[in-house]
Amino acid sequence: MEDHLRDIVQLSFGSAPEEMLRKSLNACIELSGAKGGSILGEEGPFLQFLFSDVSGLIGARVPFDSIAGVTVNRSMVVYTYAPKDKRHFTGIDDQINQVTKYLLSIPIPSIHRNTGTGNRARNAGAIQLLFSENIFPDMQIENGPFEIHVDAFKESGFYQSRLKDIFWLLPIIAFGLEVMRLRQTSYQAIHELKNKLIAGLSWVGYLKNDILQRSSELLNDETISGDFELAESSIREGAELAKTYLQLTKIYSPDFKPLNVNEVLSETAMSVRALAVELKAPDLQVKLECDANIQIKELDGGQLKMAFFNLCKNSVEALSKHEVIKPVITLSSHSLANGRIAIVVSDNGPGMPKEIADNLFVPFKTKKEGGTGLGLTITKKIIDIHGGTINCETGSSGTSFRIEI
Repeated sequence: MEDHLRDIVQLSFGSAPEEMLRKSLNACIELSGAKGGSILGEEGPFLQFLFSDVSGLIGARVPFDSIAGVTVNRSMVVYTYAPKDKRHFTGIDDQINQVTKYLLSIPIPSIHRNTGTGNRARNAGAIQLLFSENIFPDMQIENGPFEIHVDAFKESGFYQSRLKDIFWLLPIIAFGLEVMRLRQTSYQAIHELKNKLIAGLSWVGYLKNDILQRSSELLNDETISGDFELAESSIREGAELAKTYLQLTKIYSPDFKPLNVNEVLSETAMSVRALAVELKAPDLQVKLECDANIQIKELDGGQLKMAFFNLCKNSVEALSKHEVIKPVITLSSHSLANGRIAIVVSDNGPGMPKEIADNLFVPFKTKKEGGTGLGLTITKKIIDIHGGTINCETGSSGTSFRIEI
């Protein structure tokens, strides 16, 4: 049990809530001796399979008059022989071509308190565990289901003998479900906000065209033209912030594959050279110094490229701003004795002031005009998800970021 709790807590800090919930479900299956199981949550007028050891079940829905519905709505622990329980939604079995036998349905308590005056239970969902044999032989549930309120169930011998550990995990599962819902909601809201801002920028452009056609001299007024520039700039910055935030929400679902990090560094170097041309810094030199003995690791190449590029982009902008003579950005990789890999991104700029260096990975702490303050925050999160570390050294001879993964 201690090992399961440690693994789940570690996942809660460095992974998406979905990964933590999958781990929690697997722990419940193992601890109970079940042959399988699922986590269900509310989705409109239905309960939906959010996680399951059978992938074909995920996304399937059951009505609230099902066994899961009784569990969620009435806070009842239900142990039943599914083939004889009319509330068992057999369409699910048909969908995955199997027969559910002994089913244990347990409510997942919500992290929110029930502040209403009614008696309706507040539950986040239900966890259902499947068994091929009757785990409580004293119960002849073939003749009818065993149902008991969750509070009373905790006083029973069945709880103490076999299921106590599972109930320790239920608050963690409830927290994971809430975080997952909040993330989905915030993602949808920010996505809509981004679309509204982009549309607003278009309408500002149409307004300028209308004024130009009807009274072009107005746009020659410095105050009016300045107002338009400020409006457009603010909308662009808001849209960029929304776009960057959406990137932040996506990094918690990495796609790890066997990869040589040198390939990522090479692609990053090409993108940085293109950025230098775009920012009119053709004199910028991008050096690539890769250790040929780098070992293959399970990495998300897209995410790492984003992290490395964010570091390089800051360097390009700083070198251009300070008009550094013979500007150079160096990307290098090194094999370490402990089996890890070091990646260093450095430049020969003038370094950063202490107040900036002390807040590098803090969201919204940017001093850059038009910046979102999330670029390095995203970089840090990506490295965290890869189980790595990132440190910065800065001084009058340049700035260097060292990453170990």
